[in-house]
This record gives sequence, C-alpha cells and structure tokens, in this order.
Amino acid sequence: MKKIITVIFLLLSFILIAGTINVEERTDGIYVFTRFMEYKFDYNGNLVEVYRVIERRTRLFLYSNDGFDIENVNSTPTFNWQGLKDGEKYSEVTLKFDYDKMEKIYNFKEGPNYTFNVVINSTDEITVSLPRVGYEVNDRLKNNIFLSFYEKGDILSIIKFSGKTLGGNKVKGANLRFLVYIGPYKKTLIKSGFSDDYEVILEMLKTISGVGGWFDFILYPLVYFFGWINDFTKNFGLTIIVFTIIIRFVLYPLYHSQTKSMIKMRKLQPIVEQIKKKYKDPQKQQQELLKAYRENKINPASGCLMALVQLPIFIILYQVIRYYQEEFAFSGKFLIWRDLTAGGFSANWVFLIIQIVAGYYLALITSQDTRTAWQSIIMSFIFPFLFIGLPSGVFLYYTANTLIQVGITYYIYKKYKIKGLTQRELWGLPNKG
Repeated sequence: MKKIITVIFLLLSFILIAGTINVEERTDGIYVFTRFMEYKFDYNGNLVEVYRVIERRTRLFLYSNDGFDIENVNSTPTFNWQGLKDGEKYSEVTLKFDYDKMEKIYNFKEGPNYTFNVVINSTDEITVSLPRVGYEVNDRLKNNIFLSFYEKGDILSIIKFSGKTLGGNKVKGANLRFLVYIGPYKKTLIKSGFSDDYEVILEMLKTISGVGGWFDFILYPLVYFFGWINDFTKNFGLTIIVFTIIIRFVLYPLYHSQTKSMIKMRKLQPIVEQIKKKYKDPQKQQQELLKAYRENKINPASGCLMALVQLPIFIILYQVIRYYQEEFAFSGKFLIWRDLTAGGFSANWVFLIIQIVAGYYLALITSQDTRTAWQSIIMSFIFPFLFIGLPSGVFLYYTANTLIQVGITYYIYKKYKIKGLTQRELWGLPNKG
C-alpha cells in the first residue's frame, strides 16, 4: 500500500501548471477566460461583462455605455487576437480592434492580480467612458485615477489613465493608456497593481462608506502577518502550517482551559449520575448538582464559553487563509499540490484521509464509552466531506489545525492521567491476556 501511495505522489508531482488564459469567439461576443475571471467583449470593441469565477461565478461589471466606449465612433472595427502559447492555453493574450484611424488594444497577462491594460491609439483627441461597477455616488477621481465601488459585493474598479478628465467617468485625449483593476476589495492586490498610487487610492476609499468589513482592523494585521511569514518560508503551504502552529500556540491557554473544564466534568460524572438517581425532584436535583459543582470548583458553562470565544477567532483565521487564494494559484506549489486554490476530491483526498484518521484517534483519546466514540468517529468521517470543495490551501489549514488539536489533546489528557478507549474496547474485542 505504501508503495502505491508513493507512486501516486510521484506521478502527481510531475503535473505542471501551463497557461491559464483562453479566448473564445462566439456569436454573442468575444470571451477571455483567465484563472479567476471571465471577460466578455462585443464586436464593437467594448467591455460588456466581467465575472469573477474563483469559488463561484459572480458578476462584477455589466455594460451601461461605459465599457471603454469611444464617443462618436459608429463603425464596426475589424478584430483579431494573438497570444503567447503555454501548453493548451496562453500566458498572455492581446485583443485588437481596428477602427481604421484608431486602434483599441486589450492586454491580459497571467498572474495573481485582477489588472489588465487598455491602449487606444489615435492621433486625434477622443472621449472614452470608463467602466463603473457601482453607482455614480461611489465614484471618486484624483490624480488621473478613477475609482468606482459597489458596496454590496465589496467590488472595485480602479483605473489609472493618461489624458485629461471631463468629470465623472469620461476621459479625453490622444493615444490613451489605461491600467485597469476590476475585482474584489483586497488591499494587498491593489497595492501590487498600483504601488506608486496606493496611498492615494486608500485616501479615496476612505471617503466612501461601506468599504471593507467591520473586522478589517483584526483581519488585515493577520493578513500582513501571514505575508510576513511567507517572506521567510517562500512557500504558501509551509506558511499555512507555520501560521497555524503560531496561532494555536497563542490560543493554547483558551483551549487548555476548555479541555481542563471538560476533564473535571468527566471526573465528576459518576457523582452526577448518583445525584440524578437519588433525587427525582428536578429542583432538588438541580440544587445538589450546583452544590457538587461548587465543592469541586467547576463552572459547567466555562467549556462552552471558551468554545464560543474561539469560534469568531477561527472564522477570522479562515478568512485570512481565503484572502490569499489568488497568490496560491501561482505560488501555491506544496509537495504534490501545484495549485492550492483547487478544490474537490481530486485535490483534497489526502487531506480527507488525514482528517478521518485524526478524527478516529481523537475519538479514542476523548471518549468514555464506545457509543460516544462511534458518534465522534462518524462525525469525523462526514464533516470533512462538507469541506471537500474548499480550496486546498484552506483545507490544508483545516487539516493542520486538526493535527495540532490531536497533539494538544493527547498531551493534556496524558498530563491529567485521563484514559480514553483502546482500539480493542472500541471494536468490542476481549482484552489480551
């Protein structure tokens, strides 16, 4: 079995990521597909729709006479495209629309950002309408940067342009150049796309209500901390593991307190059962139970309280890992995984097996009886399947977290000399000897 698994790992390790861009000419328009995005153009040379396709297909932009339209140009251009072939797809693609005296060019390059370039070559001055993703009230204009924001999806359109502004989303000039970002509100991606203008863009965003989430003041320090770790490891898979270990170390007092409370409750369980048998009156039973808890210095709600405290923390940590999905796609090689944004059984089956095995041993460590153990084992078998479609980077975090939890639980239970079940007890086999 070990040899078979080794062969599979070696075969998977030779899978290489080729180009990620493709172009399709259809009757209703021209489609450009990148690793994260889907762009649609009409045959007049205008951008008409933009979808983000990572995790789920979400529309970011819909044409409303604002897809780099050129005013007073009614002729249908000739169209052609070319690309830099890399495997079955392309690493760079250029669309060209020729209007005789003008030429409009869209250029897409493979990478983790949501930027692309637009060039309109014309000797005469022309007026162009820039794409707007939100309502006009959320438009901002400063230093030849046009910004549009849609609050319901945290969607941004950021366009740095040459020429002069006519107000709103109108730009005028000859031989115009545009650097375009249409994508989610992510500070790190905006900074990588507009490094020289990043501070200006942040100031513009501050003037728009609804930008970002209420927990950004917690999220972004962790995002930057994650990035700082990656600067050292140079590998996102290793970064996820190191990040998870550090966070679990910081949160260890909470988990220790929760587990210690559960152990005390477990030791008190025989007394609890005696009280329940002795006192049938619910009020008297409750009084005696509270008395037993006080005498043994146990707060029965403390375990639940600690779990509730940890829940929002782990939700934010999940968001941190999710935040880096774009980078995972192009710098996410880790062991046999070439793309940590991939999901599904084919990408996550190794994590699935680890989760099931870890859940099995965790049930043995923590269970008092076979019924409870089997309930835990069944849940540990079912629960990971709910996450099977997650990006592999997120599943790696989830798996690393589980393995750390098994180690910590084993250490705490051994420290307090709490014995779980043996495998023979779990399977109902007689003990040896």
